[in-house]
Amino acid sequence: MHKLTCAAAGFAAGAIAAYVLCKRAKGGGFELRYFPVMAKGLGPVLVAEHSGQSWKGNKELGFIARGGPPGKNFADIKDTLPFGQLPLLTTSNGEMIAQTTAIVNYIGMIAGTEGSGLDYAVSQMLIAEAEDLYAMTNKNVPTIVAPLNQGIKGDKAAYDAYWSEKLPPHLDNLEKLCKAGRGFHGTSGGLYLFSILHQLCLIVPALLKSRPALAAWYDQILGDPRTAKVLSGESSMGAFKQYFIEEP
Repeated sequence: MHKLTCAAAGFAAGAIAAYVLCKRAKGGGFELRYFPVMAKGLGPVLVAEHSGQSWKGNKELGFIARGGPPGKNFADIKDTLPFGQLPLLTTSNGEMIAQTTAIVNYIGMIAGTEGSGLDYAVSQMLIAEAEDLYAMTNKNVPTIVAPLNQGIKGDKAAYDAYWSEKLPPHLDNLEKLCKAGRGFHGTSGGLYLFSILHQLCLIVPALLKSRPALAAWYDQILGDPRTAKVLSGESSMGAFKQYFIEEP
């Protein structure tokens, strides 16, 4: 009786696992909308393209954030959005998911790329660290719409201190974590972190040169055909403009 019970339990567990995998594989498809700049949009699009799920972005949807046709521009849909902002993921059932990290985690969940065990924990750590890096960068590095000394932006001294003093400890910590070999490869958190570091490497190409583990991981993702498709503007989202720029 005990053996039969165990066998039945094992069969049930296997059936549940198969159901979850099947549900993840089908996914149902989703849509992504964002402005045509990297900023907080590059990460979700990379996670989507690497997910194996069916999805559509700006280009296929005919969505043009600024000045697009009726119903297909940000101004027309803003009041319907959960927080009145982009990026936006819309499920096949029409449900809206806002906030970049929620979108990244949702795609990871339906695609099975969120990792498990320690990989899951590290992936979540990388998402949190990517958010910290973005916030710090946004305060100290000019963008195509906001120069230094405007709004929350610091001055030239703050810009220089960001690259020489504030950012390096974060990169050193990531180097140590990357050497451990868990959570960076094939996870949604790893891809989101890449999306932020890539924007920094566009300004300082040698940024990761003295951090071999992090550089090797970065180069691996950069060389992936799915990443190349996104960065070249050939994905369903279309082209992205560089958001953060070097101080003139």
